[in-house]
Amino acid sequence: MGVGGLSKQGCPPLRPLRLGQTGGDAERKAMASLVQYSKAPIQASLISVSDEDVNRQAVGSFQALMQFMGDQSKPRGKNDLDLLYGLLKLCQEENLRDEIYCQALKQITGHPRPRLCARGWTFLSLLTGYFPPSTLLMPYVTKFLQHSARSQELARRCQGHLQHTVKYGGRRQLPSPGEMQAFLKGQVVHLLLIHLPGGVEYKTNTHTFTVAAEVLEEMCGQMGITDPHEVQEFALFLIKGEGQLVRPLWPREYLTSEVVGLDVSLHSRRLSWETPLHFDNPTYVSTHYGQVLRDYLQGKLLVSAQEDARLARLAALQHLSRNHEEPPSEQDLLAYLPKQLLCQMNVAAVTSLMGQELWQLRGCSSQEAQISFIEAVSELPLFGYSVYMVLRVSKPALPGPGLLGLNRQRLILMDPSSQELCCSIALRDLRRLRVLSPLGPEDSPGLELNYGSADNPQTIWFELPQVGGLCALRRWQKRLTQACTSWPVTQALTAPSRRRILGQRV
Repeated sequence: MGVGGLSKQGCPPLRPLRLGQTGGDAERKAMASLVQYSKAPIQASLISVSDEDVNRQAVGSFQALMQFMGDQSKPRGKNDLDLLYGLLKLCQEENLRDEIYCQALKQITGHPRPRLCARGWTFLSLLTGYFPPSTLLMPYVTKFLQHSARSQELARRCQGHLQHTVKYGGRRQLPSPGEMQAFLKGQVVHLLLIHLPGGVEYKTNTHTFTVAAEVLEEMCGQMGITDPHEVQEFALFLIKGEGQLVRPLWPREYLTSEVVGLDVSLHSRRLSWETPLHFDNPTYVSTHYGQVLRDYLQGKLLVSAQEDARLARLAALQHLSRNHEEPPSEQDLLAYLPKQLLCQMNVAAVTSLMGQELWQLRGCSSQEAQISFIEAVSELPLFGYSVYMVLRVSKPALPGPGLLGLNRQRLILMDPSSQELCCSIALRDLRRLRVLSPLGPEDSPGLELNYGSADNPQTIWFELPQVGGLCALRRWQKRLTQACTSWPVTQALTAPSRRRILGQRV
């Protein structure tokens, strides 16, 4: 786009800079020069500033932009990456962001050399994906890109990046040198592998500015999920090494900022179960089956060792889901049962009942068996909760280890032996969460919850190995639902401080 297109917009941030108010030909020429390519460095900022340090930085940023575009030679020892990092770091300061936007627009307007102009567009493409201009400058940048996008693919890319930044807030972390180098070469598409429950793998292409919400929406679409509320019930997790949870990703989080390192993988699972289940998609069925099956076998979905009929039916459905036609062996049966129950249950009785179930279910397909398993498990007490093992609790209602369940509405504590509900706390009543350091080298961290009204405050403490995972999940939930009025998380207390709080361990 030529200078006329931009000057007609008026661009008020530029107007009061170094110009008078006479409105004559000299002033119009000066105005035009502010929004048109210059082969010489500027001597003062384009936007009027009173801070001399900011003015000096603006002059330096313009020179760095010219060096990156190739209008000036680079200083000895500096390359393209050094110049780009320097410009982006300056843009982290809001008082320089509009200035650098104006400088970029100026240098790509009427540039006589297409190859160098394209490098200016490349920088603008990076800038629009990281930082938005101010609300004052935004209409003019938008108009500029709209005009230019009619004829330039790079302008359309910048336009898309800017819209994306406005929607999601822009990337917070600067790219790694490798990613920056790939960006300059036009290698902006990356293959992303997501591990789903049940051994399902989902592959997709991401771009430099892809966020978690976009990948979740696409992935859920492949499972036949179109309801935005149901999409929000899924999350992406960073897993390190052999299964150590790093944390869930916020929906607005940029993936290329986080999915780095050979020992980090990306996983997804359903965290909330408020939307009614529907089984109209094979991938939907298999991933949900894989998730609830794992929770069931790990003992996170309570079932009594005395419920022989239920255990037998769930075992039979697992056997049929594998497409096995032959009767299960004793080893198969043991693999179909929660490990915690093996020493408590009557294996012979369950084996006999399982045979009867298999006879009644003959002709049932693998997918039908998986659906029936999900429906049967959904009736168990802790279905729909993220479950954590609790070793000790500060209130004596629970004599031994228990199970702590968390969903978007409440936190509950259950006795796995009696299946009795020992404690239930509505998340809207939570006032503070505090992480406590272990008392000794063999102990696990603790979690203190303050809840209740101002007139009747309550405190409870749990000792649980996965305290970090629970806290990360709760923060993720809070960002989606804002269910808790206040959720500060303080630094871990020292062991002596913890003893002062509890008096003694239960």
